Amino acid sequence: MPQLQVFHHVCDFVKEAPMRYEIDGEVVTFYLDNPKRDNPNIRRASFAGTGLTPAQITPMLDATVDSRHGYSLSTQASATKVVVVFFAGFRATGVSWPTHSQEWAIFVLHFFQWYFTNSESSSRTDIRSTVWSSILVPWLDCLKDAEIIPLDVVIPRVQTKKLARLEGGGKQLLGQGQQRVTDPAISAQKLLVDVSFGMTDTDYLDALEERCRHLVGVIKEVCLLHWRGAMQDAETGRKLAAQVSDDMIDRALAEERYGEVLKSSRGQLTKYASPAHPQGIAWALAWVRHSLKRGNTRNCVSTPTMRRSPFFNTQVFHGIKYKYSVLEGLTILTTEQWENFSGPARLYRFAGLLSGLDAAAACAILTIEHPQFTSESLQNAMLLNVRGKPRLLVTDNTERAILVIDKPRAGKLKSAALSELAQEIVQDIIRTTAPVREVLKRAGDKRWRYLFLGALNDYGRSRVGILSVLNVRTALLHGAGTMISLPRLYPLLTQNKLMSGAFDFRRLRNTLGVLKWFETGSILEMSRTLGNTRKVALNNYLPAALLHAWNTRIIRRFQNTLIVLAAHDEPYLLEVADFSSLADLQHFIAQLILDYPPNTSPLADEVQRRLKGTSPSPSATPPSAPGFLNVRLSPKSLAYLYAFRDLALKTLSTEQQNKVDALSGLSPRQFIDMAKLLTHAAENTKLHPALRDSLDVTQLIETHGRALALKGEIDMQFSKLTLKRKWEAT
Repeated sequence: MPQLQVFHHVCDFVKEAPMRYEIDGEVVTFYLDNPKRDNPNIRRASFAGTGLTPAQITPMLDATVDSRHGYSLSTQASATKVVVVFFAGFRATGVSWPTHSQEWAIFVLHFFQWYFTNSESSSRTDIRSTVWSSILVPWLDCLKDAEIIPLDVVIPRVQTKKLARLEGGGKQLLGQGQQRVTDPAISAQKLLVDVSFGMTDTDYLDALEERCRHLVGVIKEVCLLHWRGAMQDAETGRKLAAQVSDDMIDRALAEERYGEVLKSSRGQLTKYASPAHPQGIAWALAWVRHSLKRGNTRNCVSTPTMRRSPFFNTQVFHGIKYKYSVLEGLTILTTEQWENFSGPARLYRFAGLLSGLDAAAACAILTIEHPQFTSESLQNAMLLNVRGKPRLLVTDNTERAILVIDKPRAGKLKSAALSELAQEIVQDIIRTTAPVREVLKRAGDKRWRYLFLGALNDYGRSRVGILSVLNVRTALLHGAGTMISLPRLYPLLTQNKLMSGAFDFRRLRNTLGVLKWFETGSILEMSRTLGNTRKVALNNYLPAALLHAWNTRIIRRFQNTLIVLAAHDEPYLLEVADFSSLADLQHFIAQLILDYPPNTSPLADEVQRRLKGTSPSPSATPPSAPGFLNVRLSPKSLAYLYAFRDLALKTLSTEQQNKVDALSGLSPRQFIDMAKLLTHAAENTKLHPALRDSLDVTQLIETHGRALALKGEIDMQFSKLTLKRKWEAT
């Protein structure tokens, strides 16, 4: 893989306008610095009816603006909301601006009381407590630091206890969405989740892990297919544009020769970039390349600029006659996928200009490769910071690169040595966005440092083709709304229920963290994967995702237990239970009989009395009393067991591993689990001394070591095994 090119030069940076305000009459207008827009965001706060004067509130506004200078757009916006609430407090209490400590102390208490009892607000008490503690109190302390509020005034605090939320807390896994009943005649459970209440606990967790891996694999497959398809179409467009050089365009402009008369045009001039011209698409793509090289405005390749160019028809992209239909036979996309793109989007795709959909696919891939990067961090990633220091560093061996990006909520910089696939994606992004980056630098636009740059195509007609930072909306992943999205292009996502409410960057990243926990069983490794502390991973990721699924299963399994007990001898049992087939229901009843042995609880007695006589006899035997497993081992037999385990895990599917042989009653899974058990017992260094004596660990370790030495030769023998069918006449 070629070495990544890193920006080492420092350009003249645009001085970003800080947050400021203006007072017009009784209205304060805040101008918030938005690094992704030319014009600032505007927020207004009225102090009409408060009795306050501009002279009284000016010091407060100055302190507020100064405290938010250099912060993110959302932090600046929160300050304006605080000012609005503060003005409302004066308006509700009817007091004048305090002038000394006693008046300030009384006002702050009245303001505190009004804020929590204000009936005009629909916010819950816990929300008000959070806002007061996290936003209003720090702002009031800021006013004390600025000596607007006297230092001896006590600001009331609210002590809130954070309770662990077992309902999920918005940290669902992939495929888990908000459950809604669309048809009251059909059970919601049969519509939205797989029936897994009859499975054992181990089988359920294994199935959950397998499904998570499958969904992540589907997302990676789709996003890679989309990204590499976009790069392939861009390469095709580059080869087409190479047919028309920049010198040819310059000569045509100098000679004012913008087309030619063709035999098929009946004496009329056919413009070079017209779809009717034999090389029309080559001229159109060459014009985009030429404009990017020499342009110094963000609209240098926009559709209005294109229509004003003498090389194009003014009606370009309007109607079939003025569309570049030749691209349909050149794109890597299918006809159904291609029909979802508008005319300008098709041209920009072949011109190598990224779209928001392309950026969403790239962000998903980078998240899968490096879950420590949040979606917000990736979307706001920059190649250089404001001081001109590169955020992408090449390592000494030139085969790996380190990407450093901001993590806004943590207030830290996160770095990762890019994987081979992530490095490929980043390299593609840098190469593709280089022309756009140069245009923005020449235009003096502050957005040139961002990683994801391209042509906007999700705005009004006058904005199509404007060069800017791409807006990576979550709807581009799951297909909500009418915009073009990945599910519309790739039905594989819809087939796996990766749609709105079940697929977004948050679920994807959280699923990757849980998968790491499945792999290692370590919260520490999970926290390292997500780039969080161990406490954050434990409190916000593993419980919120895995425990929510587990607790939901427990509750609904118990509900179905009561339903089966109540209607066990009724003909409508299958209809009222949460199962779609009689086989699933019978399996669930068999599990109930095993899970509730006689004389263990009142519920167990009811299960045995009502269900044991009516259910099919379970194949499994009741659990026996705890005891020790006595195994007679030799190094050679243990080596064969280990070799079989590796061969089975490598060559057999999950279904084949669990398949029971009709003659022996055994399955490969039993031998695999036995090998895992013996390996764990031999390699575990934290066994209690009493248990070590009972297990005869010393002899087991010696046998285990000799078995590993023999295993290599047995692996070679197993690799030569083949199955052949041979028919002989009898």
